[in-house]
Amino acid sequence: MDSCWCHAGYDDYMSFLCGINGSSAVVLNYTGQSCFQYSKMTNGPDLNLPSITIARLNLSMTVQRTVTNIAGNETYSVGWSSPYGVSMKVSPTHLDILSGQKQVLTVYMNATLNNSATSFGRIGLFGDQGHVVNIPVSVIIKISPSNSTNI
Repeated sequence: MDSCWCHAGYDDYMSFLCGINGSSAVVLNYTGQSCFQYSKMTNGPDLNLPSITIARLNLSMTVQRTVTNIAGNETYSVGWSSPYGVSMKVSPTHLDILSGQKQVLTVYMNATLNNSATSFGRIGLFGDQGHVVNIPVSVIIKISPSNSTNI
């Protein structure tokens, strides 16, 4: 059973929708809310979903996920397996997270080769109370700085 969750709320989705170029009129039409109140626009990879998808990893990218502990106090070890063609690092590698507390995970990704095949990895949070949380990671196009081959 999972005890930590990544989730996006209403304001997160509104910031994401308002961040799409030319979407302000559509958002206003369907929600009755103006995009002017959302000063921080969210890009797709930054939307706090319980997965990470990068359509185009051009050299490197950093994304964050905020996890919330919905169970009792727990200490987590963080591990990961990188998608093929990507080096990945997650910080912090240990979380001491109280019940109801939020913690930010920062994920650093670097393309290690040019490749247009989708590859998959994951981030795992392993709690000392037996809880396991998985965050799937997928990367489609990888563009490495050291390879001049076109994709």
